[in-house]
Amino acid sequence: MIQKNDLVLLLTELEKRGVAGASQQIKNTLTTPGIELSTIKFINDNRPLEIVQFYERMRKNYNSKKSPLYKNIVKDVDDVETIITTLHAYALQVNLFAKKLDNKQLFFKHARAEEVTRVLNNIILIMILLLHLNLLD
Repeated sequence: MIQKNDLVLLLTELEKRGVAGASQQIKNTLTTPGIELSTIKFINDNRPLEIVQFYERMRKNYNSKKSPLYKNIVKDVDDVETIITTLHAYALQVNLFAKKLDNKQLFFKHARAEEVTRVLNNIILIMILLLHLNLLD
């Protein structure tokens, strides 16, 4: 999820590049209590957010190759194996996409890579514990 300080960083980058209206957007962002949709649109119009490009690429892959990853992300899945496979595939795609980016940290934050990795690590720990418990029987 994008936060105010992310917006300010992105707007400051646009201001340094001389994008008209960036200074006013910074003032609006700092003075309004929430996050304005118009600010996100302004940023995306002048500097497309990598996370938007990432999801757009996943959607196009689904449409052309019928890749199940996008479908599994947007629908409710009850099968645990499918969830685990989807999370692993998502984490891999995030890392592959990030290889070509300058600001990987912001992309990882928006893609929630840390949370996905934490879930996958916990699943692996649970599987190891279950394996050890089965060996004890």
